[in-house]
Amino acid sequence: MRFRQHQDDARRATRRLLWLFILTVTLTVLAVNVALALAWGLGSGMLFGYPRWFFETNTAVALGFILGGGWLETLRLREGGAHVATLVGGREILRPANLTEQRFRNVVDEMAIASGLKTPRIFVLDREDAINAFAAGWEQQDSVVAVTRGALERLTRDELQGVVAHEFSHILHGDTRLNMRLIGYVYGLQLIFNYGRAQFDVTDAHNRRGIGVVPGLALMAAGSAGWLAGRLLKAAVSRQREFLADASAIQYTRQPTGIGNALRKISGQVQAGHAAVQNANAELVSHLMLSSTIFERGGWLATHPPLTDRLARIFGRPTSPLPATVLPTEADGPDARDEGVVFFTANADPMASIASVSSVTPQAPASEKPAAGHRASVPGHPGPVASDVLQPLLGYAMPDDLMPAVLAFLVRSDSTPEMAAWREAVVVTPARESVLRAVWTLPPAARLPWMERLLTRCEALAPEDKSALRRHAHRIVAADRAVTAAELLSCLLIDQLLGLQPVILTREVRRLSLQEAATAIQTFTALLATQLAPGTSPEQRIAWAEAIRLQLTLPHARPHGRADLASIGHALRPLQELSAVVRPALMKAWVQHATTTAHGLTPALADALRMLCLLIDTPLPPALLAWYGDRLPSTHPIPQENSA
Repeated sequence: MRFRQHQDDARRATRRLLWLFILTVTLTVLAVNVALALAWGLGSGMLFGYPRWFFETNTAVALGFILGGGWLETLRLREGGAHVATLVGGREILRPANLTEQRFRNVVDEMAIASGLKTPRIFVLDREDAINAFAAGWEQQDSVVAVTRGALERLTRDELQGVVAHEFSHILHGDTRLNMRLIGYVYGLQLIFNYGRAQFDVTDAHNRRGIGVVPGLALMAAGSAGWLAGRLLKAAVSRQREFLADASAIQYTRQPTGIGNALRKISGQVQAGHAAVQNANAELVSHLMLSSTIFERGGWLATHPPLTDRLARIFGRPTSPLPATVLPTEADGPDARDEGVVFFTANADPMASIASVSSVTPQAPASEKPAAGHRASVPGHPGPVASDVLQPLLGYAMPDDLMPAVLAFLVRSDSTPEMAAWREAVVVTPARESVLRAVWTLPPAARLPWMERLLTRCEALAPEDKSALRRHAHRIVAADRAVTAAELLSCLLIDQLLGLQPVILTREVRRLSLQEAATAIQTFTALLATQLAPGTSPEQRIAWAEAIRLQLTLPHARPHGRADLASIGHALRPLQELSAVVRPALMKAWVQHATTTAHGLTPALADALRMLCLLIDTPLPPALLAWYGDRLPSTHPIPQENSA
């Protein structure tokens, strides 16, 4: 399944959605004018005697409601998928409160690995007994997966896995961005009708309707065209994507019974009349749901294909519904993020430790010196066991424990100014000192993966904690007044993985070619050249950068002169806007020339390349993958096709 092609299809569908929206707005405005003209004629007895500017005023008011309401809702949706989840009563799971929530967390982590996506934030709809789920978000970085309490309590692990895999497909194939736009458009189209219904439903203390009943009915009649247009728009856009998501769920889980039996249980709830989501905003987000009972039998008004059709495609034959009873709670396995973790001790050979869990040839020569900041042991300290000290942080640690651990990766040794800045940033305790020493015991190929793991745990921090982590990180790297390339990229990585980069999520980005991003590419090529092995002459660095330029057929361009955080961050944006097809080609060229230098791939250069892969969202080339081993942390996206 070529997900890049599906993402391009989703972008084309976004453009079609815009034209459909313009068409539906035009038809809605015409319908409003006709409805109000009839209402005026019946009320005044003059079918053609309309006041001056009658139709112009109606058109302006209708457009104000539709376009203004859609614009305001889209502004609210800029908060991302979390806004949609809270809109329907979702609660974010930061720390699993029970075994069912722990199982949900594990399943999401597993599907992130299977699909090659970044792990999204997870929510549960506590008040919903029906089995349902949805994914929402503009991009991977702000995406969420939400399930109802009924799904957690009534689905087996395999069934829950199928449901989560279905939602991951919507994220992977770009459906969530399309659906987010659709929420804003439909909100504006239905605003007149919903406002009229709100006026009509107003009652006094004796449950009697007030004076708003007549204007409420008029507004409902005038806005009914918009309501119908919104329903048709959702049905036209979302229906076929469900078949693709069902097929992807089978691909990720390698079994049809997971998603299939979950849909059979939903079918059982539909027959029993218990499948409806009760939240007042359920209709607005019905096209996001795994299944919707709204106009289920309405044909062209339904946002989802009939369950019978979906089940027939999954199983190849008609199937009967299943009872959706509450299942006994069972303990789940360990957190999926902890699988494949490489543990190191102070007395073990780091390269041998990596080789023992990897089928790949050891990544670096045993004689290679450790990278800056790495120690086999710390003088005056016995050398903590990394598996004992760092492993608990991969669970659900408190923010006060996570931040000192992440900042420890920016500290080189006891005597450096970074160490003094670290002590100023955190409340130093023996446990945090042990974490710092454990970080120093990690071999070069393990430091960055561990840092990525901990940063992923920090995604759930409160905004003020994220800002504090970023502020302290920048102070630590600037403490010695000499910011290195590795420190610059580390700061950018922290900003990105914490979601602190200023990104306009609602904007469609025009994808660039390599030639259009030539200046940015040569800026980062020059930065990478500084990470070549010590002893490389300036002439050799220039020749190395020139060879890459020639391979990529780039025009001559002057790199950015300053190598500070603002300049490098500005240069990163064109790389992030490169086409998904050419980003792997760029990384492949960098890695190829890095491995063919006289000293080969050094730890500093490997880390810089890995951080760039994360920053521009592209998979690790095979040579870089081999350097780190074949069991990468689940925080790194590895698409399922060979993009290079």
